[in-house]
Amino acid sequence: MSELKKTLFLAGGAAALALLAFVTAPRPPAPDAFADRGEAFFPDFQDPNAAATLEVVEFDEETGAARPFKVTNDGGRWTIPSHHDYPADGEDRQARTAAGVMGIHNDDFPSDNLADHEARGVVDPLDEGATSLKGRGQRVTLKDESGAVLADFVVGQQPEGRDGFRFVRIPGQKRVYAVRMDVDLSTRFEDWIERDLLKLERGDIAKVVIKDYSINERTGRLDQRDVVTLTKDDEGDWETDRMRSNQEVDSTKSNALLGALDDLNIVGVRPKPDGLSASLTRTQGARLTQADVQSLQSRGYYFTYDGQLVSNEGEVQVESAQGIRYTLRFGEVVY
Repeated sequence: MSELKKTLFLAGGAAALALLAFVTAPRPPAPDAFADRGEAFFPDFQDPNAAATLEVVEFDEETGAARPFKVTNDGGRWTIPSHHDYPADGEDRQARTAAGVMGIHNDDFPSDNLADHEARGVVDPLDEGATSLKGRGQRVTLKDESGAVLADFVVGQQPEGRDGFRFVRIPGQKRVYAVRMDVDLSTRFEDWIERDLLKLERGDIAKVVIKDYSINERTGRLDQRDVVTLTKDDEGDWETDRMRSNQEVDSTKSNALLGALDDLNIVGVRPKPDGLSASLTRTQGARLTQADVQSLQSRGYYFTYDGQLVSNEGEVQVESAQGIRYTLRFGEVVY
């Protein structure tokens, strides 16, 4: 074979290999994969006040179960259904969350592969078909008053080295986005309520009555061990009803008591029995059932033989300078 033919043969082989490499090489994403970059995730969601319900579903890997948290507007009153419809102090927080969701855009497109969902933490916590307990994200859903969905997405992990960004996926779609998010998706009950139980400044407390008693749970009789009354005088000093002229209240203990009352914060709630709620509101025909009584007793609250509601760890009455009186009854320890 002549040198010219050898050269042409080798050149043809190289060209064929180059063509084969071009055909089989991994292709970059097609241009249409980036067509929605920069667009709003939910373009039809324009008014943050239109959101009447926010639900965030998390996944508990230990129990293998989804854990929902919902805040909803029921006739102008914000409540938390997962916590016995407890009133939520969440109108402003809900609006900020909704506005943050409206601000989500398709900033980047890192993956269109189903196999990447677990690593990026965007597996739907409600997906019963997913075999792995790992990589479950938070599913966030906002609806309007009619129940129509305004936004629905799964929030995953933070991309490495990109502060303020999170991986996000639309349920039912494989594509994962990296988006800039300024949304507080707290599912902590105490973050959505007015936590201050008494809403009373310690300087406004004018009187404290400590009732130390025990209840005979079998007979319903009350054993009143002691009653201590603390009153603040015109000069701001504290005195008791049984203090002699040469005695004074221990300021360290009184300050500790006032501080404890001022720091009382709600961390959880349990519903009152229906019969007790009705009797407190003086609903006509209200009566406590045996189930109501048992429910109260399981929490450490009892009725005496003369119908007085007491607690097995005593009670404290707090009176403000404005004449508002609070009664705190202490029952069983909550686990």
